[in-house]
Amino acid sequence: MVPVLMYHHISPFTGPHTVTPELFRDHLQMLSDKGIRTLSLDEFAEWRRGERSIHQPAVLLTFDDAWLDNWVYALPVLEEFSAQGVFFVVTSWPGGGAARVGLGNDPDWSPFSHTESMKLAGTTSGDSVSMRWSELLAARDTGLVSLASHSHGHGDWWKRGIGVKEMLDYFEMDLRHTTDTLETQLGACPPHLCWPKGHFCSSMMKIAKDNGFVHQYSTLRGSNQKKATTQIRRINVENRPGDWLWRRLAIYSNQLTAAALGVVHQNIHYKRMKNRYPSLPRKEFVGPRLRLI
Repeated sequence: MVPVLMYHHISPFTGPHTVTPELFRDHLQMLSDKGIRTLSLDEFAEWRRGERSIHQPAVLLTFDDAWLDNWVYALPVLEEFSAQGVFFVVTSWPGGGAARVGLGNDPDWSPFSHTESMKLAGTTSGDSVSMRWSELLAARDTGLVSLASHSHGHGDWWKRGIGVKEMLDYFEMDLRHTTDTLETQLGACPPHLCWPKGHFCSSMMKIAKDNGFVHQYSTLRGSNQKKATTQIRRINVENRPGDWLWRRLAIYSNQLTAAALGVVHQNIHYKRMKNRYPSLPRKEFVGPRLRLI
C-alpha cells in the first residue's frame, strides 16, 4: 500500500491548509529516518498499473494549487532531502514572467493566508500568490517535481447555476482547456487530475477518464493499492510534527484500518455532496460507497 500525502501551502503564515517550512522539513526528516521513499508521479502510476515493484515503504507527496509559497519554501526542502513531489496546477492561474529567485529573503514580500490566496488566485493580482509557468518549469527541471492538472478553473463549473447536463458539458470543456494548456506548456498532458476542492461525482469521473485522466486524486481518506480504481485516496497533512505524521502513516498503511476509515470518510463525502448539490441525481453518489470506476 502507498499512502498519498496532501499538502497545500508551505508557509510561515500559519492557518488552514498550511504547514510551516520547519514542520515540513520535520516531515521529510521523519520519512528519511524511517527509510520511507518518496515516489515520482511516474513511479506511482507504474506501481498502480502493476508495472513496478516497490521493495520499501513509500509515499507520494502532492501539493494542491501550485501556490507561490511552494516555490519559495517547499522546493528548497524537497531539494535538501532529494525528495519527489507533485504540484497540481490550476492551469488558468499561472502567469508569465521570469522566475522569482530569492523571494523568501525579500523584506517587501510576505506570503498570504489560504483565504486571501483563494480570493486573489486567477485575478489580476493572482501573480502575488500563484507560481508562474517559469517557476513551475524550473521546479520540474530539478528532476524532483512533477506537474499535473488541478483543472483549468478550479471547479467553477459548480457555480454556474445551470442544469446537470450543462454543468457536465462545462466540466468537459474545462478538461479540454487544461489539457491544451499543459500540452502547450509541458509538451504533453499527464494523465493525472486532482479534483478541485475534492468535489466530484460519478459522471465527472467517467468524463475525466474518457478524456485521458485515468489517475484521479481525491480528498477521500485512505491508502492505495496496485491495480485499484481510478480514484486515488489521500491523507490531509496537518501542521503537526513528524511523529504525528508517522502515526497517521501507520494507520493508513494497515489494510484493515485504511479500508474501514476509507468507507467512513467516503460516506461522509457522499452526504456532503448531496447536501451541497441537491440537483444531482442520487445515482451520482452511490452510498455508502461511491461508485469508483
